[in-house]
This record gives sequence, C-alpha cells and structure tokens, in this order.
Amino acid sequence: MAGRDLKTCCLNCRFFHNEPDRVEQAFPGLKALSSAYASVRADAGLCSCHELFLAPWARCQDFQPKG
Repeated sequence: MAGRDLKTCCLNCRFFHNEPDRVEQAFPGLKALSSAYASVRADAGLCSCHELFLAPWARCQDFQPKG
C-alpha cells in the first residue's frame, strides 16, 4: 500500500460497506465458519456498485467519496 493515495480507495467510497452485519447478510454461511467480526477479514467489504467483495485499498473509476 505504500505510495498509494488512500483517499480514493474503496474504504473511502460511498459504495463500500464493511460492516460485519452486512457482510454476514451477504454471505449467509459465513457464520457457520466463524463470523464477519473475525480479524482475518480485516477491513474487506462489499461494493454495492459492482456487487464484489473487495480489499479496502482496491479502487475503480466509479469511486464516489463518502459523505
């Protein structure tokens, strides 16, 4: 991540959702394995624009800042 502009990454995009409850809802069987609160998920989340599960430092041309 060194040298990347994190201001325009998924973590700061209005389409990115990494709340554990929302991730568990998107992946119903996840709770059987552990939970979306697990540290291995870190800040990964869902893109509601592209319907993808992404790392928070990912980015695309559809970025829109939160807020």
